[in-house]
Amino acid sequence: MRFLIESSVAARAAWWLIDDDGLVLAWSGTTFASLAIADHAAHRFRVESAGREYRFQERAGSSWRWTVWNAAGERVAVSGDWFTTRTEAADAVRRTCHLASTAIGP
Repeated sequence: MRFLIESSVAARAAWWLIDDDGLVLAWSGTTFASLAIADHAAHRFRVESAGREYRFQERAGSSWRWTVWNAAGERVAVSGDWFTTRTEAADAVRRTCHLASTAIGP
């Protein structure tokens, strides 16, 4: 499990949480002006769990994704995949947040 901090196609930085099989579990959900800011955002997602709110979004076809919001009302992470049910999305966000706390990276 590791965090990846890189610049995207639009030359804006973001972070991704990658599992041991190379799958994206989560990403920052936004881009940042620099790699340093993206790195700091990933670090905060990894270590600051107090006051988080988990939200779920359904898209046509009955698939679900999750987002994580901090106490200040800022989106701090988005699921790397869509899930068949809301329950699967809820299980995945809890598991991902736990795994992030032990991931290699910022």
